[in-house]
Amino acid sequence: MSKPFLIYIIAALFLIWIFAFLAYFINKKKQKKQLQSLRDNWGKADTTGRNFELVENFSLLTPTPCFHRLTAQTITDIDLYDLFIFIDRTTSKPGQQYLFNKLIKPTNNTTELECFDNQVKFFSENKAAREECQLLLSSLSNHDAYYITTLLDSSVLQKPNWSVLYILDTIAVVVLLLLSFKFPAVLLWLMIPLALNIFLYFRNKNTTAKFSKSFPQLNNLINIAGVLTKKDIPFDKRDSKKSIESLKGFQRKFRLLNFASPPKDEITQTFLFLLELLKSFFLIEIHSFISCLSSLKNKKEDINILINYIGSIDAAISTASLRSGTNHYCTPTFTNSSKSMLFKNLYHPLVDECVPNSIIIKDKSILITGSNMSGKSTFIRSVAINSILAQTIYTCFAEEFITPIVKVFSSIRITDSLQEGKSYYFEEVNTIGSLIKAADMPFQHLFILDEVFKGTNTIERVAAAKAILTYLNKNNNIVFVSTHDIELAEYLHNEFDLYHFTEDIANDNLVFDHQLKAGVLKTRNAIKLLDLSGYPAEIITEANSIANKN
Repeated sequence: MSKPFLIYIIAALFLIWIFAFLAYFINKKKQKKQLQSLRDNWGKADTTGRNFELVENFSLLTPTPCFHRLTAQTITDIDLYDLFIFIDRTTSKPGQQYLFNKLIKPTNNTTELECFDNQVKFFSENKAAREECQLLLSSLSNHDAYYITTLLDSSVLQKPNWSVLYILDTIAVVVLLLLSFKFPAVLLWLMIPLALNIFLYFRNKNTTAKFSKSFPQLNNLINIAGVLTKKDIPFDKRDSKKSIESLKGFQRKFRLLNFASPPKDEITQTFLFLLELLKSFFLIEIHSFISCLSSLKNKKEDINILINYIGSIDAAISTASLRSGTNHYCTPTFTNSSKSMLFKNLYHPLVDECVPNSIIIKDKSILITGSNMSGKSTFIRSVAINSILAQTIYTCFAEEFITPIVKVFSSIRITDSLQEGKSYYFEEVNTIGSLIKAADMPFQHLFILDEVFKGTNTIERVAAAKAILTYLNKNNNIVFVSTHDIELAEYLHNEFDLYHFTEDIANDNLVFDHQLKAGVLKTRNAIKLLDLSGYPAEIITEANSIANKN
């Protein structure tokens, strides 16, 4: 070997080492910046908006049997989307989708909930392990990672109609190419399938484009899951390891597909163009793409397992962050099925400086009376939210939360449907009708209602509400209902414990303390509010006169 040639080799190796060192340095700097960002945001809510159409995709594509799934009405009643934005501290998009799916499917598996709690505590107490996992998960924070879940849809993974003809086409090209060595004239005939293949190749780019997000991110998911299974963290890795092994075939085929952005330098572009031309002659990318589709069609369960594995880790870290940034929270205590609950200093997590309230339920349900703005709706929403969080992320916004396992149903925020021509009352009938059907199903229920049948007249409203609330209160079902109708308290005092919220008047202003008090409301504020708002005196006088006669 000549001396100049040896110098060139040494120089080339030195340059390679320089580039490798720079790449390592840049990557370490990037990781350090990411790590600082994770530390700065620990315990804080990410209030930026969410694309809920994509966030919900995982729950829509995994309609597996579960203990309970929140109804659309309950999701609306408790402002679940706003609640999710507050609770969600995940790092990855699959983790975000998993957490949302977890929140809308409360479980009755207390062993599973306790296991989740131990995982949350692990990340709360092991900062180094948590940050290692977060750095790995951040590789799936790209918006494209949402689309991994689309591969769980069988209709997306359909092979092209002409896949068999592609195979015959490639065989023809290979045969003609081999014959051309003996019969050069065959090269002229070879031009026809080669031209056709170039056309098919670039036409197929339109088909593969819709997988330009999901395929690369699935490959990323598999790699990250592989690294996480080697970490010493308290998560079951057995199924995930099997699924990673099962999906290696997809990864091998995926390498032959080109989803990368085109390089900027002309030399690399020319080389890649020639490589693409060669691949198009033999339809290599088309065959790889069809093969990827075929392999994934039978691997949906493996994809689902890895999403759940990644998601469970991310959800546990997210809940650890939530607890870290919350001054007052507790883990629930679950009891056997009975008409009893205990909430100590319970509060609504989305209400700033929310006044906490305590209550003990024993053998009876709860009827709450109170004036407008006094806190009735906020309190019953707090009960619903914390009951759901207890059975999903094992975290409650209270000092103490003792409850049986329940299925939560609600009727709080009802609107009329102008497009379907349905009145407010008709919407109430349908919504409360679904609660009545649920009451007849096995297992214990928690029913949360606000102002039953306020879309109709007083006499029929009170009569219907009494009959319905008695029906819902059967067996061990627990009902929380708030109402303006004090008459209901007279009818239900044997079945319901009575509570109320009230207000005081100070300096011609209504002042609310938002404290739950025992007994039924004795005062009214509607007419007084008209007075304080400057309504004419003759209106106030006449209104008071009529009210005092009733």
